Amino acid sequence: MELRTKRLILRLVSYRDCSALLEILNDPKVSHYNDYGTDLTLQDIKAMIQSDLELFYQGVGVRFALLNEGALIGSIGLFDYQESTSEISIGYELAPEQWGKGYMREAASYLIDSLSSILPKALIGQINANVDKENKRSIKLLKHLGFEQKHKHYRLCICQTDPKRRAL
Repeated sequence: MELRTKRLILRLVSYRDCSALLEILNDPKVSHYNDYGTDLTLQDIKAMIQSDLELFYQGVGVRFALLNEGALIGSIGLFDYQESTSEISIGYELAPEQWGKGYMREAASYLIDSLSSILPKALIGQINANVDKENKRSIKLLKHLGFEQKHKHYRLCICQTDPKRRAL
């Protein structure tokens, strides 16, 4: 699966992305805010990709590699689908040299607006995000996308009558 925005290609993550993802996720500026820990290995990345691919083929999750001018600059994904509550979580990471350019805003907006075609089997009514309170850039992104803070988490409710409209 491949999606295109104005400046990005969102391509289903694959094993060829291991080295680039390893570099991004082990960057101290990125690992400071994510929940993968530090010192990830190539085996860790391969296992992550395997899990992401399994979720995609089950129709309950996905991870896209973000490509700009042919280079992998980050990834974005949906995971932890809860059928009983119609909730799914979003996660993303971007190489620090790409921060502040609007790439993640572009990718996340497109991903959210395309939910029904990306995961047609999953009935999603709410998207959740866990963000470190110090990660001001990510909080700003989520607020721009319409997420609302609830306790330590952020959530975006998807309007059931029109998947293009978001209501909180």
